[in-house]
Amino acid sequence: MEIQQSNGAKLVRNVLLKATLLFILFNAIYYVVQPLKGLNRLTVYNTLVPGRVRLPFSEYPADSYNLIMPDLDQMLASHEIARPKADDEYRVIMIGDSSVWGYLLDPTQTQAACLNRLNPTTSDGRKVRVYNLGYPTLSVMKDLLILRHALPYKPDLIVWSTTLASLYPSDQLDFEVVHADYDEVAALVDQYKFKLYQWPVSPPTWVDRTLIGQRRALADWLRYQLYGLGWAATGIDHQIPKFVTPHADTLQPDDGLLTVNLMHLTTPGKISAEDLSLDIVKAGIQTAHDQGILTLLINEPTYHSTTSEIRVNSYYPKWAYNSYRDALRDTATREGWHYADLWDSVPVDQFTDTDFHLTPAASCTFAATLRDPLLALATSSR
Repeated sequence: MEIQQSNGAKLVRNVLLKATLLFILFNAIYYVVQPLKGLNRLTVYNTLVPGRVRLPFSEYPADSYNLIMPDLDQMLASHEIARPKADDEYRVIMIGDSSVWGYLLDPTQTQAACLNRLNPTTSDGRKVRVYNLGYPTLSVMKDLLILRHALPYKPDLIVWSTTLASLYPSDQLDFEVVHADYDEVAALVDQYKFKLYQWPVSPPTWVDRTLIGQRRALADWLRYQLYGLGWAATGIDHQIPKFVTPHADTLQPDDGLLTVNLMHLTTPGKISAEDLSLDIVKAGIQTAHDQGILTLLINEPTYHSTTSEIRVNSYYPKWAYNSYRDALRDTATREGWHYADLWDSVPVDQFTDTDFHLTPAASCTFAATLRDPLLALATSSR
């Protein structure tokens, strides 16, 4: 009897030991191979189901058939831009924040969708097709990463919308989509010497590169593929709340900047070009230019108070926003950028929950103002 118990204990011990060794071996192989990188280039979109018309983002995944998927390779592989480019297509990508993505808008109400309904055509007969690659964070570093990952999809023109809050060097990195590309960000910082007050941030740990560390990312990849069925059936990718809190009309009587982290100013009471992450914008425009792609930089519309003598809106005091506009204009002129300052091109009653989000009507009206400068650049790039 004792011999049988001893043999049973040894069997259990051996099974546990082998299972542990196999688990360690599997994680070691996983760590070296990093299969998630390859998996994120595979998708059911554009094959079994239609491609997404905007990048995945959702605060209510189950209701929106969508989720926050920070890997840019999967984000773009699942987007309609991954379809083959037609011979007669002039491909335009729009990058920027949530106003470009279309927060509180249906997919058919975004700036890109509105432009496509205008059916613009270049002077040489190519059909202009606009793709929405905006993403809901205020960070030009995030925009640069999206721009770089979009280049293999052969854009002809980039329309890059930005605002002062997207250019704070202290607020560039604290976003999941940026953290997910740590290695690329580190290489860019090393190459361009960007001034980023949050850098260096903590790199991924060795555990983050194992199966255990990536189990959530693997589950999200699978869930995102399954959500494709709901997206294909309904066209819903953003659950719009029934009740939306309007943006602030009554502004505080102070002249402080609304920022996440402290803003560093060279000259007190004035924003200069060196105070902003225009070095990141320059790197993006130059990267596109090196591949023969033009960029149209837009200072996007923002709510502007008609009553406050101190503030433009809840984000910006007048001293900051006016000096920012001067700095951006002067930099664009000096660098030879194609630039349009459209900050006040939308009536103040056409903003929704924030100082940047537009109503459906305003989104399409503003998109129409982009048609002529877009086509002018398309003609000049032939």
